[in-house]
Amino acid sequence: MPKAKTFELGATENTDARQREVQLLINIAEPDPEYQPFLLTDEASLLDAVATGTDVIRSRLIAYFGHDMQLDLRQPVWQLVDQIRRLRPGWPDDYGAH
Repeated sequence: MPKAKTFELGATENTDARQREVQLLINIAEPDPEYQPFLLTDEASLLDAVATGTDVIRSRLIAYFGHDMQLDLRQPVWQLVDQIRRLRPGWPDDYGAH
């Protein structure tokens, strides 16, 4: 019988520091709180977190940001936050400032 995989809780500094931004991205990808995840792991991508299709998520992000930033939706959400911050310094506090 194969040994059961064990899970080890790691430091959540990456997700804790980005909690607001992560929640904002989830709200964009899936606006209905009923269909939003109640738990998000450090390795989960936006595509893992919500059942919304890739094309719909992309169109919602384009509507939010005003253009297609060519985001990699397969990377962990906290890395997606970093990618957005590199492309749009000051986000999300500068929303609408440009």
